[in-house]
Amino acid sequence: MEKVTLQEFKELAYRAFYWTSFDPEKIAERTLKEHENQLNRDIQNMHESETERYIKNYKKYFSEWLLAHSNCASSAIAGGSNFNVSKAEKANNREHAKYEQFIEWRNKALKAIARKIAGSKTAEQKRDEEWERLENEIIESASIIHGLNTGNEIGYNKALFVSSIYNKVETYAKRGDVEMVEKAINCIRHFNETMSVVITERHKFFNLLEVAQANKERNTDNKNRENSEIQFRGGTVIQNWAENRLQISFYKKPSREMIDSLKRNGFRWSPRLSVWQRQNTENAVYALKKILKIIE
Repeated sequence: MEKVTLQEFKELAYRAFYWTSFDPEKIAERTLKEHENQLNRDIQNMHESETERYIKNYKKYFSEWLLAHSNCASSAIAGGSNFNVSKAEKANNREHAKYEQFIEWRNKALKAIARKIAGSKTAEQKRDEEWERLENEIIESASIIHGLNTGNEIGYNKALFVSSIYNKVETYAKRGDVEMVEKAINCIRHFNETMSVVITERHKFFNLLEVAQANKERNTDNKNRENSEIQFRGGTVIQNWAENRLQISFYKKPSREMIDSLKRNGFRWSPRLSVWQRQNTENAVYALKKILKIIE
């Protein structure tokens, strides 16, 4: 796609900084360039059906901010004599509000588009991308360990990088994700054989496949278990074995304080199920006790 420019706002950008900068032309050029780069990065991987609307709205919020900025003035530029401080403060507040609106719109739009893109991907695509991220993280840490082994890297703690690899793969083992753990172990074995030994076969890392297999069996058994529910004033706690989630269903929207507490304790809102939930673990039950103080 051809690069999008914001040069149509060149004159507006110049006016925006006329009373706040000793070199408004330079500031205007820099502002246009920075936002052009940002806009083009934003739309780089965007679907064509989303691009046109995003560009239109980006320009709308950007130009509204510049227009608000054109009403701002600095006493150093405009001169201190008869400078209306109150009027300047009001103009600054309007300018700040417009830029906050711009930022808020952009963040929301990008998140919505990202969700839409993610939702259109097949399960296989998501799985491949997940493995690619894990593989890159493993190889990055393994390369530093290799550098320490060969003397090409100094100042690092080898044990920390070994632990980093272990902890990442252990997360999948706890989920019972045998395929991902097996790929990770094969990745390290291949690195050991072709580069240098970064994790020895005696390390507990190589036991993670057994851990994953055991958890997979347990998860399979749990899927056949009937959900357990506990009523509390204002809602229901559900141990959803099929989803492997500990869930909280409120009869009405919880307070801001409760929502903050849920988030702090690892619970996330599921629009699909209309519940707050996290993975069904002992830590999740402990967190729930802290939140509701009802489970013995």
